[in-house]
This record gives sequence, C-alpha cells and structure tokens, in this order.
Amino acid sequence: MESKDFRTELSLPAGSLQCALRAFDGGADSVYLGMKSFSARKGAVNFSFEDLRKLKNVCVEKNKKFYITLNTLVTDAMISEVEKLLRQLDYLAPDGIIVQDLGIASLIREKHPALPLHGSTQLAVHTVEGVKELKELGFVRVVLARELTLEEIKTIRAACPDIELKAFIHGAMCFGFSGLCMASEVLTGRSANCGECSQICRSWFSCDNYTEKFYPFSMKDMCVGHGAFELQKIGVDSLKIEGRMKGPDYVYHCARYYKMILDGVPEDNPELIAEEEAMKTSFSRICSPGFLYTDKNLTCPEWPTHIGIETGIIQKVMKNKALIRFTRPTALRDGLLVLSRGQSAGFALSGIENGRSFVSAGQTVTVDFPSSAFDRPPQQGTVVMCTSRHNANLPLLNENIPLFRKETDIDVTLEDDRIVINNKAWPVDIQQSKSETDIRQILEKTFKSSGESLFTCGKLTLTNKSSATSPFIPLSQLKQIRREFYARLDAAFEEQCNEETTFEGAEIPEIDNSNPSVFHLEPLMFNEKEYFETLDCILEEKPNTLFGLNNIAQLRWAERNPKARVFADFFLYVKNSEAWKLLNSRAHMEGRLSHMDKKDIPLFISRVCMRQSSLGLPCKNCSRNNTFTLRQNGKTFKVICRDCTTKVFIAD
Repeated sequence: MESKDFRTELSLPAGSLQCALRAFDGGADSVYLGMKSFSARKGAVNFSFEDLRKLKNVCVEKNKKFYITLNTLVTDAMISEVEKLLRQLDYLAPDGIIVQDLGIASLIREKHPALPLHGSTQLAVHTVEGVKELKELGFVRVVLARELTLEEIKTIRAACPDIELKAFIHGAMCFGFSGLCMASEVLTGRSANCGECSQICRSWFSCDNYTEKFYPFSMKDMCVGHGAFELQKIGVDSLKIEGRMKGPDYVYHCARYYKMILDGVPEDNPELIAEEEAMKTSFSRICSPGFLYTDKNLTCPEWPTHIGIETGIIQKVMKNKALIRFTRPTALRDGLLVLSRGQSAGFALSGIENGRSFVSAGQTVTVDFPSSAFDRPPQQGTVVMCTSRHNANLPLLNENIPLFRKETDIDVTLEDDRIVINNKAWPVDIQQSKSETDIRQILEKTFKSSGESLFTCGKLTLTNKSSATSPFIPLSQLKQIRREFYARLDAAFEEQCNEETTFEGAEIPEIDNSNPSVFHLEPLMFNEKEYFETLDCILEEKPNTLFGLNNIAQLRWAERNPKARVFADFFLYVKNSEAWKLLNSRAHMEGRLSHMDKKDIPLFISRVCMRQSSLGLPCKNCSRNNTFTLRQNGKTFKVICRDCTTKVFIAD
C-alpha cells in the first residue's frame, strides 16, 4: 500500500452545485453531497435531480466522482420514499451511496446492487471487527470514525486490506462520538441522526466553581495538514473534508491546500502557506490535528465559531481607536475579530490613520476600533483575528451545464413497411435511396440528438430486412419517430420512479429495559479483543444474560457465540423492520430496546476528557472517575469523566 504509484482520493463536501464545481476547480477527486431529503445536513442547499444531472455530466467529462449521502435513520413509513429516490439514483449511477441506516443498506443490496455501499461515519465504526462486519454486509467502503489515531487507522488498514477506507482530515469535529450524539434529539427534539442537529455542543454552560459562562463541548476544528500525506502513505483510499454547510471559497481553498500536500509540497512552501491562510480565513475555529496524533486539548471553551487567522496584536485601546501591531497585511473592509476576557467584537476595518487603505506586516498603526463593545478594554497583547478578506470572494462559476443523458442501446430493424426499434414498430415506407447513403450513420446522428429527454443513443445495432439495398427514410419521419421513442422512455422512467410500493413492515419484538438480566454493551471499545474476552467470561458465568449490542462490531461477537442471548440496544439504531431483518439474519435477535428514560440516555459519549480539555485540570492525581455539574437555562447536567472519556446526562 506504500507504493509510489498509490494516490489517495481527496473528497470534498458539496452543499450546492457551485461548491461541487469549485471543489473540482481546486483539485478535488470527488465530492459528496446530499439530496433534498434523507441527508444529514438538511441546512445545506443540497441537490435536486436536475442539479445531479449537471454534476454527473461534469464528472464524466473531468473523470471525477460523486457520492450521495443517504445517511439518516428512517422509519418503515419512509421506506417507500427512499425506494423512489434510489430508482432515480440508479439512473445517475453515483460512485457510492453513503448510508447509516442498515435498513437502507439492505434495500440497496437487494434491489439496487449496482449502487456501491459506503458505510457512514455515523455508524461509529472504530475497530477492526466493525470494518469486517460491514464488508460482510456488502459495503465496499467504510468512512471511519473521526476519533481514531494514526496508529489505530494503521492497525485497521493492515487487518482489513480488502475494503476501502475513508478518513477525515479537516473540518468541524463533534464532541459526541461519531453517530452517538443524542443531545440535540433529547433536548430539542431535533435528531442529529435525521439531519436536524441543533448543535448543543456549540452553546454555553456554567459550571460549579467557575464564574464565567463557557463552551465546554465546543471542539476545535480538525486540520491534520501534512498528516494527510501520512494517511496516504499507509494506504487510506480516500481523505474526507467536512463542511457541507460551508461555501464555495472554503471548499476551493481546502481542495487546493490538501492537493498540494498529497502531491508532496513541503510545509515551508510559500504557495502552500498562502493557501492555508486563505483556507482558514474562509472558515476556521482554532485548529488541531484532532485525534490523529492523540492531541488531548481538543476543545475551545472560549469561543465556539469562526475565528480566522491572527492578523495583529493590540498595543493600546483608546476611545473608538486602538493601536495595533499588524502581523499580516490587512486592508480596509477586512473582517476582524477580538476576543477579550469572555467578550467579543467582530467588525470590518473602517479606518486607518492618515487615510491609508492598507497596512503591511510589521507596521504598528492606529485604527478605528469598537471600544464600547467591551466592558473592560482589551489588554495589551490581545490578539486580533482576521475572519474575512474584502477581496477574497471567488466569482461564481457558470452553472449553465448540459444535463446528463443516460445512454440506451438501440436495436433497429428495417422492413419494407415499418421500422422496429427496441421491439416497438412504427409504420414507414422505406424506399431505395437515389444516392449512396449510410443509413446507420443517419440513424445514429438522428437518435444522438435526443432533445430534452433523459436518454440518448448508446450502441446502435442495425438489421436491414427491407428490399432496399440503400434504404431511405424521410428525415421528418425519423425525427417524429425519435420524439415518440424518447417520450416513451421518459414516461416509463417517470412511472417507475413514482410507482407506489407496498411495504409491509415486520413487527419487531421489544426488550424491557428494566429486565435485571440485561447487560448493555459499551458503544466504544477501542481494545475490542480484551472487551470481547470479558464478554466471553460473562457469558460463561451467566449464560442467561441478555446482551444489548450497541455497535456494529458487536455483531461479530454475537455471530461467534450463537448461544448468547442478544438484542439491538439503543445505539444500534433499529428504526425500521428492514434493519431488523438484516441484523436478525446475522445474529438471532430477541428484540430491540423498547425505550430509555431521558435521564438514562447519554447526551454525549465522547473520547474527549472534558475535565482536562475544557476545565484545564491536570491529569496528575486524576481519580480516573470524576463527576461535574453543568447548568444551562434552568437545566442541570451531570458530567462523568472516566478513563479520559466523557459522558453527559440530564441530572435527576
């Protein structure tokens, strides 16, 4: 996998057609995107069927790829609508469908086998056994949880050489582990697993013994930089950048920056440095390589949103003015941000001393400043950030793109009184041409021009059974036949897509959460060998234990232990009977968990230690089992930090 010829794919987010075009313009190999429904980013513009036809045409011309995200959970009542959407996607033949719901995966595998299955990061796959299980289920690619270290990814790559792996390298990180965050659904009724996350992790809380409001669950942004090259070296097939809610400038600069890194451009290259600055100015919180290199300081409790890049340092604040030493070139109308002792002010630079329009790096000048925005003036040494450049917006690319038309093979038979096309006959008087004509060429040219149809001519096969050695058909008749032929194809496709399917959902047995024999397995198990050995011991000592499976990897243990009594627990997300049937075919299930009380549902399950990262408490003398109390808007929350992980619950 470390061959010099290996080049990992660079995959960018596309919240709109413009973003997709800019991603390709910047050097992306592929884009991933959502449709108007069943997308985990409902707030993005997302794609219509017509948008996708344009994008497909671009991908064919430029040898690029596109992936569709159907990564939300669905109920039985939604299955028929998913089926309609999949019929449309069959027509477009995307390079992969990214799914979380195992019911959708089952539907694709059984009825749409030409659509490649990709496992979403929402499946929380973080172990060798999890990857192997998805391969057994027919997945060709797994998007790994973004909480993995480089060494853990290496281990998975070595153990699973026959399936494609995709890893995150840049963008927003969630405090809750991929796919296991319930904060939005429990607190606001808006499910992150249905594309409606209300971003509780970016909101403020107060904590006992801490006077200031802060953002304990707000994560830094991931920016692995040259770590992307390391992932390429170990053979990760695709590298993913987060950001379907972000704009064209962001995806363009991200694509440019990481393409240069994957091409081997060194860190001190001026062009690479300039691209990184443009990328972070477009959108960036404080950055970190994330979990890739086991960074423990992963949260940014002071500020939850875009912070940009440093552009200056305050020397003195006066009334409506500030003396700033600029560390980067800055101009009028650039967007600036100052964070000072729990307060912030964002503003466009509106005035520079002596009527200047530009400041060079290294200069110290007086500028207009919103001093009144702060109760206490920012201190000397406070950093000034640049959040936008006045001249940085890229022009819109032309979206007047021809629509993709699917090629269909055409079988033509000529007889004396009719023409038969794909078993449909049209009456026509075939005559002997007065000159040498190539009827095949005429037919191909005529049927290649398919107007507004969804289809066009692929391979044309001609059989001449007429008495004419050089057949002639009036062009006006051929064009009318062509219109009718394509109209029939379009109508059949529309009828197929809109056909109502009867879906009879199976009844799923339910498990009572109060059953004393229930043992809920942990959704996270980074040392899965040791964890499964523990389960083996429990099974031997207490064979009647009812094991609740909370991760796809745990199906492997259940398959190896057919006598174990198992059920689909809360985080296995069995929302429809198709998912139920699939799981039951892998390991006999006694049911799914009927419900959990809100106080028992972890709002966050995180690989981040809030104690250390957000509260700044040292690891030395840690009891390895700490409890904290947070408050917000009259609600109280219990935070348990144990063995460098965090769980957050609604307090009793």
